[in-house]
Amino acid sequence: MNPDRPRKIGFDRKLDRDWLDATAGRLASGATPQQVREAVYHLLEGILSGDAANSARGKTLTVLSAIWLTVPAAIEPLRVEVLARFNEVTPDERLALHWTMMLAAYPFFLDVAAQTGKLFSLNGDCTLAQIQRRMVDRWGERSTLTRAVQRVLRSMVGWGALQEGTTAGVYQPRPQRISATELVTLLLLEGLLHAEGHGLNLEALTGHPALFPFDLHLNPLVLRQQPRLRVHRQGDQRDWVEIISCLL
Repeated sequence: MNPDRPRKIGFDRKLDRDWLDATAGRLASGATPQQVREAVYHLLEGILSGDAANSARGKTLTVLSAIWLTVPAAIEPLRVEVLARFNEVTPDERLALHWTMMLAAYPFFLDVAAQTGKLFSLNGDCTLAQIQRRMVDRWGERSTLTRAVQRVLRSMVGWGALQEGTTAGVYQPRPQRISATELVTLLLLEGLLHAEGHGLNLEALTGHPALFPFDLHLNPLVLRQQPRLRVHRQGDQRDWVEIISCLL
């Protein structure tokens, strides 16, 4: 996780795909962030309770805004490119674009996704309790952590990124991973590098457990041509990938 990012949970609401699509879709179509906030606020009326910023509706809008509307300056070039593609891709690829921005926006989301992916690789499935224990180890005992983990996982189920097992509290990977085109793969990898806050070798990057729902397609030669990324060979002859802005 990026050591310079505050260790704030932040992502503590269950998000529906429709709300994510409405937020990003309106922004991609030319609406201003303020116009998008107002539209999504009205969209949530009657679905979530409250009018205040600390209500269920207000807190959900805050999470959606952090993903798409109020991103840090370092992530802005990535958001611009993601939005340029958003209305051109398939629904599955739109999920990958949301995933890109959620990784970049929320270290907590990165860690939940990564722990889920690791457990899938080890056991073929995972339980809510397992992920919660791992997150407590990483984030410490917090009164909001248990519920936040549950809400992130429930969101992932709703998006079709994973599925519930036959036993309550058990999660399984999709029967078939979501195919990500080379362009979408490059954006996912860039979002992941922002989330980690440091470079990764190419094998660790493309095999990162936080990308567990996706089947990546990548030509390493194309990766070397990306203007915001730097690829260089380490002493052990592995390719190392970094965000160029992280080097300045």
